[in-house]
Amino acid sequence: MFLNAAVKMRKAIVASAPGKVILFGEHAVVYDKLGIAASIDTRCFVRISGLPTTPYPRDCHNRGNIVIHSKNFGIERRTSVEEINEILSRYEELRRNNDLDGIKEMNKDVLAPLLVVMGFVMRSAGTPAENFKIEINSHVPKNLGSSSSLFAAACLGLSAFLGKKMSRDEVSKIAYEGDVVAHGGTPSGIDNTIVTHGGYLTYRKSRGFELLDINFEIPLLLVDSGEPARTSETVPFVRKLFEEKREFTESILCKLDRISISGLEAIKQRDLTTVGKLMTEYYRTLRQLEISTEKLDEIIRIALSNDALGAKPTGGWGGGCCLVVAKNSDELIKLKRIYEEFSFRASIAKLGAEGVRLEVEENESSRHGFGTG
Repeated sequence: MFLNAAVKMRKAIVASAPGKVILFGEHAVVYDKLGIAASIDTRCFVRISGLPTTPYPRDCHNRGNIVIHSKNFGIERRTSVEEINEILSRYEELRRNNDLDGIKEMNKDVLAPLLVVMGFVMRSAGTPAENFKIEINSHVPKNLGSSSSLFAAACLGLSAFLGKKMSRDEVSKIAYEGDVVAHGGTPSGIDNTIVTHGGYLTYRKSRGFELLDINFEIPLLLVDSGEPARTSETVPFVRKLFEEKREFTESILCKLDRISISGLEAIKQRDLTTVGKLMTEYYRTLRQLEISTEKLDEIIRIALSNDALGAKPTGGWGGGCCLVVAKNSDELIKLKRIYEEFSFRASIAKLGAEGVRLEVEENESSRHGFGTG
């Protein structure tokens, strides 16, 4: 295929990409309604470093001179160029045949999406690529763009390690392929786009993406319900409602679209009070489709009973996280403390973080949770 020799020892590279939140538009974007997303300052870090050229044993369970390690994901795996070639070829054949069931089957291997990304990068670089290690240290919670941030950071970091300069558009395109495997289907493309470019963006299925030139710091709290977002269940559920109760569901989706359009204008006008109010309205409207949970509802109730400007779940619903908008930074800290008293994990998020980027040289990489050896 495309790679078969050992890479020379190179200086380690560290790359990172942010997570993301959906401010307005989840579920409705599937039906050509407006979606608004923003990157957050929680990041996934990936370090690529050379390994000694002494071959490791190549047996059916532990072959190859490419090591993937992540302490926080509990991953330690050795692979090879040959295995990556095989996985990439299988994926491309499934994509050509639009075999979504086959792609879902691939995802039984938790590292298949990353290996697909690595395969695309190494092919693009055209550089011998054995004898290196990829270490992952992600701080991005699941359902907040964690997969896309890993794929974008790995893509930029590995390409730099192999001496290939990639544009953000190239990184985003390859990260999207990883998301196809990770989601077992065809994602909207919001996640890979926003974590690659950073900032804010809008998306409408019939028009595509628009990156926004916005500098608006919203006092925002991310509150984890402790339940995994069940996107793979809620999306088909809404689709079934749309098919069986078309008029009712369409009226909800159209109202969500109007809320999102108003939300975009409020963000552009830096109108924090209106942003919060519209988030709550979005929650109450989408909740009519019965995809909320008691935990999500409790988070919203706590927010509104403690003078928050507004709140809503973000992402797939059915669990996951909520966004809570505070009046100011002092109120934000107060709300964080209140949620912790209710045993919810809450963190302050800064919106509009920089997209995927190269971080530091090897001797500084310990700042991002990696050793220097």
